[in-house]
Amino acid sequence: MHIYLLGGSGFIGRHLARELERQGHQPDVVRRPYAPEVLRVRFAASAERGEPYAICNLAGASLNRKRWSAAYRREIVRSRVDTVRAVIAALEGLPAAPTAYLQASAVGYYGSSPDRTFTETSPPGNDFLARVCVAWEEAAEPLRALTRVAFLRFGMVLGRDGGALPLMWPVFQLGLGGTLGSGRQWISWIHVHDAARLAAWVLADHRLDGPFNATAPEPVQMRGFTRTLAEALHRPHLTRVPSAVLRLALGRRATLVLDGQRVLPQRALDLGFTFAYPTLETAIRDFL
Repeated sequence: MHIYLLGGSGFIGRHLARELERQGHQPDVVRRPYAPEVLRVRFAASAERGEPYAICNLAGASLNRKRWSAAYRREIVRSRVDTVRAVIAALEGLPAAPTAYLQASAVGYYGSSPDRTFTETSPPGNDFLARVCVAWEEAAEPLRALTRVAFLRFGMVLGRDGGALPLMWPVFQLGLGGTLGSGRQWISWIHVHDAARLAAWVLADHRLDGPFNATAPEPVQMRGFTRTLAEALHRPHLTRVPSAVLRLALGRRATLVLDGQRVLPQRALDLGFTFAYPTLETAIRDFL
C-alpha cells in the first residue's frame, strides 16, 4: 500500500518509513508546505490510478525547540490544526478516499496527575497540552465521513537518534546525571521501534480506529527512569535538579519533564499487539 507520511522526515517518521518498507509498503514522505493544493497533487497520484493509499500525519511544530511564548504556543496549535484542515481540503472531490487516516497526538491529552492511571477511555485534561491534543484530534473528525480515522497518543519516544534521550545520554555518561524535579512524576515512554511497529499495525488493520496510547506497558517514575539509565551506563546517580531551576531554564516547557501521567496502552494490549521492548531496562539495553 502507498502511505503518505506528513512529517515523515522527523524522528518517528524516519523509523516508521523503514518499518513500512520492511513490511512491503511504499512510504512516501511529504514535506512542507502542507498546502491543500500541494497535498491534492500528491494524493491524486494514487486516487486517480485506483491505487490503495493511506495517510499518516505526524506534522506539527516541535514542543522541544524553544520556550513556549504566547506566539509559539499559538504556532504549536496552528501547525497541527491547519495541517489537518489542509488534508481535508485536499481530499475533497478525489475519485477515491484513503483506506485509513492515522494522526499523531500525545499523552498530554489526559493532563497530568501524580497518582491517576489513564487509558484510552479516560477523559481529557484541561491544561495547555490537553487543549492542544483535543483541538488536534477534533480537527480530524470530518475525515470519518471518508475513511477510518485513528490516533496515536505518543508518550516519550526513546531512541538514540532523536527525542529526549540523545540530550540526556552524554550527561549521564559523564556521571553527572540524576533525577529531574521531585522524581515522583510518571514517564509514559515507548521505544521508537515499538512506536513505528504500532503505527504500521494500526495503518494496516482495517478493524482499528479511534485512539491508541503509544506507550510501553510499564511506565516508570522519573527517579526510576534516571536511575535505570545511570545503572545501564555504570555511572553514579547522585544529583537532583530542583523543579524551580528547570522552570527558570525552560519556562512553561518545563511541564514536559516536571508534570507526568501514568498512561497504559490498554487498547493495543487488548487487541493483541506485542511490545518488543515492554520494560525500560530492555529498551535502554538496546541503545547501549
